[in-house]
Amino acid sequence: MRRDGLRFGLLGPPVLYPAHASDAECEAGVPSHDTVRSPKVRALLASLLLDAGRIVPVDSLREALWGGAPPASAQASLHNHVTRLRRLLDDPERLRAVPPGYRLRVEHGELDVHVFERHVAAARGAHAARNWERVARECAAALVLWRGTPLSGLPADLGGYAFVRRLREARLLLLEWRYDAELALEATRFDQLVPELTALAAEHPLREAYHRQLMLALHRTGRQAEALAVHRDLRARLVGELGIEPGPAIRDAHVEVLTPTTGHRPTSTSTSTAAPKPAPAPAQPRIRPAQLPPPPAHFTGRVETLRRLHRSLAGAGPVVVLSGMAGVGKSALALHVAHAVKERFSSGQIHLHLHSSTPGTAPLTAPEALTALLRDLGADPRHIPEHPDAASALLRTLLAPTRTLVVLDDVATASQVRPLLPAGPGCAVIVTSRSPLTALDGAHRFPLRPLSDEDSAALLRAASGTGEGRAGLDAAHPLVGLTGRLPLALRVVAARLAARGALTPDGLAGQLADAESRLPHLEYDDLSVRRSLAVAHDALGASARQADRDAALALCRIGALDLPAYSAPLVARLTGIGEPRAEAALARLVDVALLDEHTYGHYTPHDLVRDFARELAQAERAGPDHFASA
Repeated sequence: MRRDGLRFGLLGPPVLYPAHASDAECEAGVPSHDTVRSPKVRALLASLLLDAGRIVPVDSLREALWGGAPPASAQASLHNHVTRLRRLLDDPERLRAVPPGYRLRVEHGELDVHVFERHVAAARGAHAARNWERVARECAAALVLWRGTPLSGLPADLGGYAFVRRLREARLLLLEWRYDAELALEATRFDQLVPELTALAAEHPLREAYHRQLMLALHRTGRQAEALAVHRDLRARLVGELGIEPGPAIRDAHVEVLTPTTGHRPTSTSTSTAAPKPAPAPAQPRIRPAQLPPPPAHFTGRVETLRRLHRSLAGAGPVVVLSGMAGVGKSALALHVAHAVKERFSSGQIHLHLHSSTPGTAPLTAPEALTALLRDLGADPRHIPEHPDAASALLRTLLAPTRTLVVLDDVATASQVRPLLPAGPGCAVIVTSRSPLTALDGAHRFPLRPLSDEDSAALLRAASGTGEGRAGLDAAHPLVGLTGRLPLALRVVAARLAARGALTPDGLAGQLADAESRLPHLEYDDLSVRRSLAVAHDALGASARQADRDAALALCRIGALDLPAYSAPLVARLTGIGEPRAEAALARLVDVALLDEHTYGHYTPHDLVRDFARELAQAERAGPDHFASA
């Protein structure tokens, strides 16, 4: 098995490279002596490579080979095609049946697309740094892998349209960067560039970069009139077809063409486009975002936490994580402190809600979040890289020289937020998450607990509009304990008191105390304690991970027993899943803040989580329609 050379190719018709081939032969596109002649086997190989290293379901493979009308013998035929493909591989164990489908093992550096994308990312970074020698080297290494349109020779509906479009755009960018490098390097013979750029400009009549480069190459070979004609034709086309003027890079090139020089090459001190500008996105006009939502009304308490937060945010490039259970006030604290420190961040403040626990809303993926942040910073959407690593690098490039505060609200995992972090010392990041995100290295963590009795009573008085004069609404009032001192529950209670002048704190406390579950009384308008808790539980239950599904089951079974604490042996007996799985399930419940582990191996729920777990247990006994009829 080869680890240091190409083995599989998708940058053209799908191919296998021979196991004994040199890297030069692979890069030159030398196919395997066992050429993949069968169209079905080529389609099978492409489908497996499009999800290299992952399980591709049998249904997806049938769809790739036969479209929407597989024959009755499709299952047996698929097995035969898999057998044929195995014979062509250097190691038959690469392609294994793993329910519910097949997985093709692809090692690091064996698929041309992966190698191509690494060179693209390196070229992008070198272009931004104006390291023209490396730009030329990386572009050449990537472009030599190109054998034609990716997935060519396969049915159009194979499923790789976005894949092909992304790679073709990457190739066009590589050509732009390569010509930028050649125009910047002293050894370039500009007359050799003119025919190539003329062909590219004709093939892509609205792509300004190739026209700019053609103008410069013509000018530097003494063909000023032709360079001006390129500019005139491009401007007429842009204005006539799109109603827009050429961009600033074209205008700069036009100025250079019009500027008399003693030679065909501007001097190194020239401010013109002799050395091309860095990657297009960083050249966008920098905007100063001011995206913070209004500060929370009636913010109360957390004095010591605020003091420590201010101290952490005063450091160089800090990342702080505010974690805790649903409704504990993470977002309110994040906004309160962000408004307090925003004047320190003169480049602006960005707020992005990732919706990891928003009912009815799909969480943002890391690539979606990257795109949103880059647009907020003024990057041209056309130049935002599709590869997440390249987009993350561009984000760091844009933020590096700035003093920007970034608030990332409602994050699920460290992997979701890691690509979004700036590296500049002038920036700071505030993250809120139910999980403490312990895999996020270097973060300052602030786990939040419910409020104190005094702060809970103060929030009730302020948010309900009852004022200090309402007799008895103090730290000892039953409402404080019945809400579990949870800020979300306190806000619901305060909203109900404010909405109904005849409803007294004592009367509402009586309703909560008499109810079998407090949760129906802790809902008002769009505020709901139950709904906030259910998001985490439902996500666990729908997860593909065994530990997550075990955690959802464990919370349900915990609700059947009213105990002060729970242990892995007890949960193992309640669920029948065994102690190791029970321990993993309890750990996941701690991760999503549905349980606390106050002492090692002993887990306790918040009072309102206990109510929620009790409802789950009752629903399990009553059947699946319990909540629908509730």
